This record gives sequence, structure tokens and C-alpha cells, in this order.
Amino acid sequence: MPLPLPQLDDLTYAELVELARSQIPQECPTWTDHNATDPGIVLIELFAWLVEASLYQVDQIPDRTIETFLRLLNGGEFERGSDLQDSIQKTIVDLRQPYRAVTLKDYQNLILQDWNSIQRVHCVPNRNLDGADINTPAPGHISVIVLPTIATLPSHPTEPTPPEPSLEQKTGIWNYLEARRLLTTRSHVVSPRYVPVQLTADLYLQEGANPTHVLTTAIHNIAAFFHPINSEQYWSGKGWQFGRSVYLSEVYQLLDQLSGVDYVGNVLLNQTQAEVTIAPDQLVAIAIDATGLIIHERSGGSEKQFTVPQSWRLQHCFFNHGDSWQLWQPTLNLL
Repeated sequence: MPLPLPQLDDLTYAELVELARSQIPQECPTWTDHNATDPGIVLIELFAWLVEASLYQVDQIPDRTIETFLRLLNGGEFERGSDLQDSIQKTIVDLRQPYRAVTLKDYQNLILQDWNSIQRVHCVPNRNLDGADINTPAPGHISVIVLPTIATLPSHPTEPTPPEPSLEQKTGIWNYLEARRLLTTRSHVVSPRYVPVQLTADLYLQEGANPTHVLTTAIHNIAAFFHPINSEQYWSGKGWQFGRSVYLSEVYQLLDQLSGVDYVGNVLLNQTQAEVTIAPDQLVAIAIDATGLIIHERSGGSEKQFTVPQSWRLQHCFFNHGDSWQLWQPTLNLL
């Protein structure tokens, strides 16, 4: 809300004359002739006219003064346009544009606003994640972790890997922040660190459920659940949260909600763990072993058990290109 400007020119000529007349009985009781023909009244009216003109000038800001203010705000190279009001409006608009990076939110907003190739930004204060000892507190340092947009990732990589920014992106963002950081702050632009998590589970299907569909849906949902950029219906579609640990109960819930699954058993993280701790600068790289998802199919009172074929091994569930998931494995054939 802008500060209200004081009105200095708040007395009219008539008010000034009347104010002076009201002081006559107190200042000069013997002055009894207050007619307009009286020389004293003439002087009062003359001075009232002069004071009114002076008050009007006090309440005005000359154009040259405004130009001086605009030059201070825009720098010494500022040149006034043909319309002073247009110059004022442009200066106000420029001032409202965020430029300086002070808080963690400033770093995130500036990068997401000006870098279309970056989809996600996470800042870790008092850490130099670009140094040798990333766990030692580094006062005055801020590490900026960036993730590229899905559209900038290769559509068919030979070796699927978790999404990371290119060297050109990191260098460009660092140069961009150098002009905007505080003098006492040191910024570092880095890639995220991924913690590998291997998932194994037994899925017991309802009778008549299609095992191929359940298996495909399970892999798809696992990939989306742990995806660092596009998590679809999970985490508001913004990706797995930095520093969020992986809990066994969440994986049970994820798999148990699959259509066609009766119940889930023997869920393990990294074969033995019930929880995987994630640091504030880390994300999850989920992997499913070739024998990791064991499907138990019920048909006519009997149960069939089979595992994911070796030829369909899923290395990392990270890859969403466009609007569809790309697994880069042969089509699953369970016949």
C-alpha cells in the first residue's frame, strides 16, 4: 500500500484572509475598521495572495526534480522520454520486477521465471555441494540444485539415467546469479544427488485380474511416485520431495491401491531396509530388479507365480517423454 502524500497547499486565499482578520482583536484591539478600504486590510489581502502563491509552489514537484529522482533509480545513463509520465510508469514497472537474490525463495523464483529449460529448483543454505566436503557447514554459501524440464531430456538415451542439468545450463545459471547475489553470499549451481533404492515386492492378484496390466501399472505408478520432476498424481505432480526419506509403509500403500491387487507382501527396500534415509540435497533413484516384482495370479482356485522376465529388466523408473512413459524395454510377453 503506497504512503499517502501530504497536501501542503491546504489553505485558500479567502481562508488566509479570514484567518488574519480573526487575529486583529487579539493582536491590536484598537484596530476597529475592518472594511476593505482600510490600508491594513489591503495589506492583509496582499500578503494572503502572496502566501497562497507560495503554498501552491511548495505543493508542486518540478519536472527537473522528478528527472533527478528517475536518474537515481535507473542509473546515470537514464534519458527522459518525450512523455515524463511514461518514464515514471516504466521506472515503477522495472522496480517491481524481482532482480536481487536474497532469500532462498528469491533464488528459486528468479531461475524458474527466467530459465524455461529449468523445471525445478531446490536451495540448500550454508552448504557448498560443489566442494570436496559437502557435509561441512559453510556459512555464507548457498547451493542451488536445478533439474531440467522434461522436454530438454533426450527422448531415447542409450543408457537411461536420472535427469540432470547440462554443464552449459549450470554455468549459465551461475553467471546469471552472480549479478544478483548479495556481496557476502557465495552461490553454487549443482546437479542433484540420487540415492539408489532397489524395490522388491510380492503382488497377490485378485482372481481374474490381468497380470500384464497389473505389472505394467505397478511399474508406471512406481516410476511416477519416485520421479523427481513429473510425479503425475503424486506430490501434486511436482516430483519427489528433496530430503524425503522412503518408508516401507508408503510403498505398501502404493502397491495395495493398484486395481486387481488383492494384497501385497514381502516389500523390501534395498533387500533388507524398511526405511531409506535421504539427505536434504538428495532424491531417489528407484530400481526394480529382474526378479523384484513377483506376481501371484489366481485362477480356478490355483495360483501361478512368475517374475519379470530378464529381457524386460527395468533399470531406473525415471523417463517420461512428452505425455507418455518411455521404458525402453521390449514389450512384456507373459504367454
